[in-house]
Amino acid sequence: MTVDLYQTPALLLLAAAVAIFVGLWLQGTSLAAHGAPPGVAPGARRRQLLWLVGWLLAIERLVLQSPGWTNPGWHRAISFSSMLLAPLMFLASLAPQYILRKPRIPFVVVFGLPLIVYCSLVGVNPSPGAVGRVVLLACVAAGIAVTTRWAWDEVLLPTWVSLSIVALVGAAAGWQTALAHYEQVIGLTQSGVLVMTALLFVSAFRRLSGGLLFTVGGLMLWALPPLVQPLLHDEAMPVGFGRAVNLAKVIAAVGMIVLVLEEEIAANLAARQRDRHTRQEMERYTALYVMDNSFDEEATAYDDVCEAIADVSRFSQALIFMQSAEGKFMLAGRAGIGRSLEVALEGLGRRTTATMVERVAQGEQCTPVAGSMRLMELAALMEPGDDLEQMKFQRAYVMGIRTPEGKLQGVLMASGLRDPETPLTIEDVLPLELLVARIGAARQHAEMARRVTQAERLAGLGQLAGGVAHELNNPLQAVTGFAELLVDGEETAARRHAEVILSEARRMKQIIDSLLRFRSASVAERLPVSIGDLVSETARLVRPELQSAHIELGMKVPPEVPAIRADAEQMRQVFVQVVRSAAETLVRVPAEDGRHISIEVEHLPRAVHVVVSHNGPGFTSPARAFDPFFKPLSPREGGGDGWSQGEDSLKGSAQGLGLSVCYAIVREHGGAISAVNLHPGGAAVVIELPLDAEKTAEKRGGRDDSGRHPAIVADGGQTAAR
Repeated sequence: MTVDLYQTPALLLLAAAVAIFVGLWLQGTSLAAHGAPPGVAPGARRRQLLWLVGWLLAIERLVLQSPGWTNPGWHRAISFSSMLLAPLMFLASLAPQYILRKPRIPFVVVFGLPLIVYCSLVGVNPSPGAVGRVVLLACVAAGIAVTTRWAWDEVLLPTWVSLSIVALVGAAAGWQTALAHYEQVIGLTQSGVLVMTALLFVSAFRRLSGGLLFTVGGLMLWALPPLVQPLLHDEAMPVGFGRAVNLAKVIAAVGMIVLVLEEEIAANLAARQRDRHTRQEMERYTALYVMDNSFDEEATAYDDVCEAIADVSRFSQALIFMQSAEGKFMLAGRAGIGRSLEVALEGLGRRTTATMVERVAQGEQCTPVAGSMRLMELAALMEPGDDLEQMKFQRAYVMGIRTPEGKLQGVLMASGLRDPETPLTIEDVLPLELLVARIGAARQHAEMARRVTQAERLAGLGQLAGGVAHELNNPLQAVTGFAELLVDGEETAARRHAEVILSEARRMKQIIDSLLRFRSASVAERLPVSIGDLVSETARLVRPELQSAHIELGMKVPPEVPAIRADAEQMRQVFVQVVRSAAETLVRVPAEDGRHISIEVEHLPRAVHVVVSHNGPGFTSPARAFDPFFKPLSPREGGGDGWSQGEDSLKGSAQGLGLSVCYAIVREHGGAISAVNLHPGGAAVVIELPLDAEKTAEKRGGRDDSGRHPAIVADGGQTAAR
């Protein structure tokens, strides 16, 4: 076999282009295999592979066209097949959709099979008989049917353009097959595929660049010979024209190489821009706060965080919800939304519990996007006729705000995705993940600092209480004894004065007994106790007092709350004291405005959680609510234990020690108690008792291992260290 010297440059140039294609494709594959970001997307890698296969087939066609071949049937069949399959690879790289869904067969396979059969029959037998001609016509019909189906679904080109090309080429191919001009059919099919491919390149890349101009121009020149041949009236194609076509192939190959390089350059520039944007975004988030920020849940506590997210992230709208003491979600930060949408979302949060959020997050209404970001269908949390539905705010991107241990504290909600046609990537989500992780860690840090501070303060109070009790107890006993002697005397005035002395002395004795709780734990026997029974008994004891004060008492106790090991009398004292403190606060609320106290019990994995809330004034200083004798209010407003604002002492308790005694009892049982303010109004005392109180009490030492509920870290809250 000899090679046409005029084809040698084209072969060498195409071989060099194929070598470059191989290098580019192997480089991208190696980068992707080692986890480095490839220069282009995985779909582009597959496209480059099809281009490589197409140019290998084009080289094969050039070699088989060289003089010196004996032109056996198999040679002609392979040559014709390569002639059509080479441009078909380029077409398939831009038309990857499937013609058949079950089984999934791509367009290139379904369209390529009749072409190969046609070329094989014509190559082996240039003059087939009647049966062969029927088979060839069937191949033409199958090709027309497949391309028509493809053109109808193709989205890169207008349907009328694709169908017009298919109709013209298909009609000409059928007519030429009937006239037994088989090689002209193969040439026309090649030209139709090349023209369609050139149009797809223009539609897919949509830019004016050297690579696109070279590629489209080379493909259109390559498609000219079969279109020009009918104009020559059966004369031979000029030799120079054929050599120009080979040069067009080289031009198209160079154009595709330039396109690959342009894509990689664009991808590298985009990657640099993403890295720079990610770095700037993280720097903005880092500057928002320092680790000792307590992040108390005021209504605008996280507005600056949301504003930063709306300014530098992919989202133009951001909201942060935090759990309240009642286990619901309050809106603690917002940016980029209107007032009406804010009110509607705030109402949604108040109706939503952590259990509901976790359930929706694990269901079909929540779709993973990137990292821990989820796309949530809010309809699962809405009520019929919800305002959000009317505002068409039904989907949002959400990310949980959790402690390092994984406990849900709040939710970051984002919407208004910028450049929605570009999907979210892990680079877009990573800064937000780090931000919410820092928020969770900062909240936990502030929570632990509050507990440590409270524990240290109360430990000092315990030592002081022990010393004061020891110094006062003996003289007080003498005062009490002599007062009792005077009471037994006969003088009326002296007896009346002695009764006052005795009453005050007994009050002092009660204060001393209460102070002693801070020094040593009670040794009372602890038996299994039903929280439901304790709450019911508490309601029975305090209901007459509440009714006389026009206060409504509501209870929410699940039917299957496990028993705890406790001193029933002491725990009853805690619940009664907390409810009475709430009642004294509600005295300052006008009766016509409604006075409500609620007791809610929840079963956690390792603890029982009790929330006693009311709709009266909140704590003036929640962090000091359990300090003995602390009076945060002016005498005109009332005093007491930091919550109750009545002027009289509580029934059966020492003045100024109501919640302090509760704290001591709960601590002795290995539990925790906190005071929180609710939004938009009201306050609550949150009590948490471990299911295995004895073991938990042994492990106390400042650690929190009872499965604490996230609501304990609500606004202004103060959690007692155990």
